[in-house]
Amino acid sequence: MYRKSVVLEKIAMTKNILLGLFILLMGAVSIIAYNFYKNVKQPINKTAFEAIPQNAALIIKENNFNALYTKLATTNIIWEELITNTSTANTVNNQIHYLDSLLAGPFKPLFINQPIIGSLHLSGANNYGFIFYIPLSDEITEVKLVQKIKNVTRKNPSSRTYDGVNIHSLPTNSKAKISLIIYKNTLAFSYSTVLIEDVIRQLNSENSLINDPKFSIVTANSGQSEDGNLFINNKHFSKIINQFLSKSSKEYCGSFEHYTGWTELDVSIKPNALSLNGFSFSDEQENHSLTLFKNQKPQDLDMLAIIPFNAAYVYHYGLSDSKRFFENKKTSLKNTNQFYNYQKYLDNQTSNYGIDLEEELLANIGNEVAFIITESQNEDFTNNKFVVFHSKEMEKTATDLLNISEKVNEEPFEIVSFNDYQINFIDLDNVFQNLLGKPFINLNQHFYSIVGDYVVFGNSESALKTYITNVITKKTLANNDNFIDFNDNLSSKSNIFIYNNIARSINLYKVFCKENYIPMIDEKIDVFRKFEAISFQVSTEKNGLYYNNIHLKYNPIYKKETTSLWELLLDTTTSSAPQLITNHKTKAKEIFVQDDANKIYLISNIGKVIWTKQLQEPIIGKVHQIDVYKNNKLQLLFNTASKIYLIDRNGNNVEKYPIKLPSNATNGITPLDYSHNRNYRIIIGCDNNMVYNYDTKGDLVKGWEYNSSNSPANGNVWHFTLSGKDYIVVPLKDGTIKVIQRNGKDRLNLKNKLPINNKPVYLNVGSELSKTYLTTVDTLGKVIKLYLNDKKEIIQFENQQANTTFSYFDFDNNKSKDFVFTWDNTLKIVDSNKKELYKIKFEASITHQAMHFKMHDKTTLIGLVTENLIYLMNSKGEIEDGFPLAGSTPFSIADINNDKTTNLVVAHGNMIYTYNLK
Repeated sequence: MYRKSVVLEKIAMTKNILLGLFILLMGAVSIIAYNFYKNVKQPINKTAFEAIPQNAALIIKENNFNALYTKLATTNIIWEELITNTSTANTVNNQIHYLDSLLAGPFKPLFINQPIIGSLHLSGANNYGFIFYIPLSDEITEVKLVQKIKNVTRKNPSSRTYDGVNIHSLPTNSKAKISLIIYKNTLAFSYSTVLIEDVIRQLNSENSLINDPKFSIVTANSGQSEDGNLFINNKHFSKIINQFLSKSSKEYCGSFEHYTGWTELDVSIKPNALSLNGFSFSDEQENHSLTLFKNQKPQDLDMLAIIPFNAAYVYHYGLSDSKRFFENKKTSLKNTNQFYNYQKYLDNQTSNYGIDLEEELLANIGNEVAFIITESQNEDFTNNKFVVFHSKEMEKTATDLLNISEKVNEEPFEIVSFNDYQINFIDLDNVFQNLLGKPFINLNQHFYSIVGDYVVFGNSESALKTYITNVITKKTLANNDNFIDFNDNLSSKSNIFIYNNIARSINLYKVFCKENYIPMIDEKIDVFRKFEAISFQVSTEKNGLYYNNIHLKYNPIYKKETTSLWELLLDTTTSSAPQLITNHKTKAKEIFVQDDANKIYLISNIGKVIWTKQLQEPIIGKVHQIDVYKNNKLQLLFNTASKIYLIDRNGNNVEKYPIKLPSNATNGITPLDYSHNRNYRIIIGCDNNMVYNYDTKGDLVKGWEYNSSNSPANGNVWHFTLSGKDYIVVPLKDGTIKVIQRNGKDRLNLKNKLPINNKPVYLNVGSELSKTYLTTVDTLGKVIKLYLNDKKEIIQFENQQANTTFSYFDFDNNKSKDFVFTWDNTLKIVDSNKKELYKIKFEASITHQAMHFKMHDKTTLIGLVTENLIYLMNSKGEIEDGFPLAGSTPFSIADINNDKTTNLVVAHGNMIYTYNLK
């Protein structure tokens, strides 16, 4: 079914009617289904169906063509979208409008109460075409009808004889001609004269669809639908689908030819959706794939609770008796001469490793198993493919999988612990494709984790971590608002459930289709993303019948959820925040981070490690970039407790760096460029109560006259100018604020102090000293402002919590800074007038002070970090779409690729995550 979805796109591009046909029905039934769909309020007209060549891939029947077209043209959003945004659909619409005007106008008396039937056929090796049929009464003669056509169209058709029947060729406004016949009470016409010849041969044959017992079974079970009926011959329809698939995709879809026999679907057209419901007939003697589900009772879709919200494609089996299903599958393999390869694969695993995959793996599969592909930002889906199965008895399953792992892996795999989940590895290739068949393809690595009652397999450790994070954060289909609405049209139980989120499958379609269709997909991305999803469900009935429920929904508000652009595994965990630095060559951003073993990494904007360097101590404070040689090439400047480092872009120490400090540092380094001429001064405080001033050569600056105080520097050092004077502000650990000149001498002597604690301190520079202040919070939650004219202000708040973390910035964009407090799991924001704006509780404790980000659209977002999750909140107090995300450190936000896409970079455990935001 998924393949149909892909097919649909391409069809839409080449053949007018086919365009619709494929966009709506699993990639195969869209505009066509809209174009010519049918009513079955009357018995099937035998004469018309006798004319249909038996190699028809698809048949559509519409009893009231005018009513259907009116419905499409006046109430259907999908149809309007297609004819507005695709030239092919617009062409089809014009042709339908012309046909409708004829049938509702001059030809109405001739065709009153007669249905229109269309059939789709393969025409030659690489082409296809439609034939349309209208039953005629005995009163309508060939001469009379041809004359009527001449009068109405004002065109003279040419004629030739084939097998005793006149084929009339009618010119059109385009180069193409319509071939038509009036024979045996049937008008048949097509753009293909070859197909019309097939109709003549069929009408002269004794065998037709009418006496095909399998076709009769599905027609007997068809319903009466106002919008018509659709008949699909799976064997022939699959051949047409193949016209649009790449070579590898044809191999994937190869077994689709034997999926079932005839299918009938009742059509229901709604303003923003299309539903198709009806029966397929499958025959065990013809080895149809659907017969594998014989006697299987439909199952609940419980797995939706752990399928990620950004699933692009889901292929799900619901099995009431999995043992019988696998026995049926083995029988089917024997009937198609494929059992030898299956058994050989099993025997090889037993011979090589001493394992029995049928008993130790397949026998553990319970009532659900699925192949899942999540949305990818490119055409590489390696880390987006998963196999998930429900376990009959998890303790046994865990033991069996561990046993397989221990026997198969050449070297013991160190089980990874991630948020209380364990990730293990089985070193086998393509296990599920060999055991379950082609829907379960290209899982080349088998990392696995137990998630509740399910086992999840993925191609990498990082892929599983992303999957698990979605489950932990409840970002699953079952919790997704759009899917919840979509789910209203699904059956609660099924044996097969195929879900294709069209909006999330753009890159997936490119993988499946032929190359010549890729430009069309790129051109029409906006159109694709207005179609939310298509689903296909099958439930086993009796007597070889299987009930189908197909639903396509149009949802123009595509919301690109926050997704990982790339992920990188570090050598060990990190507790420090990744910092964004500038690549002076490309102007793109790169990521600098230090892990908990003190190794530093420089990582490119595409997630590749440029270099690593082992340090002996943690970095204190921020990493700065300076241009030491004044040549527009940047170096990294930072310090540990004992040393100052200056490192070039290649990870090499600059000249005599690192510089040994005379005493241990108590704060992060601050580079000052007073005159903006890149003559930097490097300020750093040490635990001997001194503040030192270095130049970029690593030498102490001469003439620096800092007076030792009774306390070391603590936290940020600031520089600003007022009235032509320089002020360097140095907070000390005992709450004293030192304000010094460029030469280190005291500029001001403040008597008042800030509270003694480790809370962050903020500097707000005003137009004069009396309006310039430092602010922080004390242990009781009171805000302290110390002005540089030595005035002190204490701000108290009602019901204030003690021991809060404090941030100070303009949250609501009113040009006045707000007070942002966090404690335990609570965030509280109070404006400058002490009015409480928001108070929000989170599920887990907030572990770092609140961050704020000015976005490119000038909005402000608050960033929060909890134990395992990060959040972004807007000025309305709402959590941004797509959050929370996996993360446990402060994070950075920027356009790291200069591609107008905003990215967020965060660390979590031993992973660096780079997310796309907008």
